[in-house]
Amino acid sequence: MRRLEDVLAAWRSDAVVLHRHGDTRLAEQIEQFASDVESVTADYRTWLSESDARLRSGKSVSWLRNYFTEWERVGLAKFEGRERFYRALVVPQRRNIESARAAARRAVLQASAH
Repeated sequence: MRRLEDVLAAWRSDAVVLHRHGDTRLAEQIEQFASDVESVTADYRTWLSESDARLRSGKSVSWLRNYFTEWERVGLAKFEGRERFYRALVVPQRRNIESARAAARRAVLQASAH
């Protein structure tokens, strides 16, 4: 099975060839498509070290490792050397509590001003 990164690189390469042969419209459509796919798959394509995954999620190393084997089996986690990596897609993001509190304060202030 081909990797998403390789598929996108191949399409971008095809777009370069099309540009050289004067088919600018099709080349630009392919480039736009590749850019759109890159954008919507960023969390899939991004690998986090175990320490970064821990910081992002607020979960313990043991929590992450409980899921590692299953995620590795389906391509969502991997070993590089002796270090574990996780696709950002499967690592939960902890809520930014301070940001939520600030938004709530602003809403209350706006409601009381009216």
